[in-house]
Amino acid sequence: MNDQDLLVEAVLSSGVVLPSPGTGFLRLQAAAASEDAGPRELAAAVAHDPALTGALLRVANSPVFRPRSAPRTAQEAITMLGRVRTLATAASTAMRGHCADLDRAAIEALWQASARAADLSYLFCRETEHRAWADTTYLAGLMQDAGVAVLLRRAPEHAHLLRHSGPALEVATRAVSALTGCDHAAAGFLVARNWKLPEVVCETIRCHHDPLQATRLADAPRRITLMLAVGRRLRDGPSPDWTDWAELALDEFGTDEVELDRLFTEFAMHD
Repeated sequence: MNDQDLLVEAVLSSGVVLPSPGTGFLRLQAAAASEDAGPRELAAAVAHDPALTGALLRVANSPVFRPRSAPRTAQEAITMLGRVRTLATAASTAMRGHCADLDRAAIEALWQASARAADLSYLFCRETEHRAWADTTYLAGLMQDAGVAVLLRRAPEHAHLLRHSGPALEVATRAVSALTGCDHAAAGFLVARNWKLPEVVCETIRCHHDPLQATRLADAPRRITLMLAVGRRLRDGPSPDWTDWAELALDEFGTDEVELDRLFTEFAMHD
């Protein structure tokens, strides 16, 4: 049993309760499992979930995805987003629904940071030769810190630590892990696995704060994990979190600090 397995076992034995994905997400996931299902069928699956429908429209109308015309219905939003990004939005929305009774400002800071990191990781992936993984990278980016919310469900007294942005928020997520005695990456991995997200996403979430373990992953999850690190770097600047990933990202993608600054400027145009 390796260190990551031990962390997962620690979460399972700690009394943390893993959230259920909710009926809206399950209906959408079931519809998406059929290769014959298109936007009409996926829209029908979310028709009775106003929170999810609203989230899909907000994401589809965001500058990151540059819609030619503003989607006005769930079907139009799903057509523009595609299957994986639709599931990503649904998973994030379902997870957010489990945080309704927690510190609102803290949870909002967490989810906004996750959404921003997901946007930047997605845009970065599309700059690389691995652009086919962009939607999956977006899904992993949105859910990478879902484990923090899970830990706060058990220990809500620590939620105030997340009322920050940038590098301070990353420090706070690690503090939540330390104070609860559980690793939030391992908790997020368990959520992703229980919600039947793609295995590559589960493995990425599991190692998104562990460069050494990330280097031992297969090519796809390793590269996506590095893309998430680049997304956090573009969001937060050259933070302590980035120090552990900088050399790995340089070796994999050739992204030195000059290139990262160029990308930051370019991606700012999407805001």
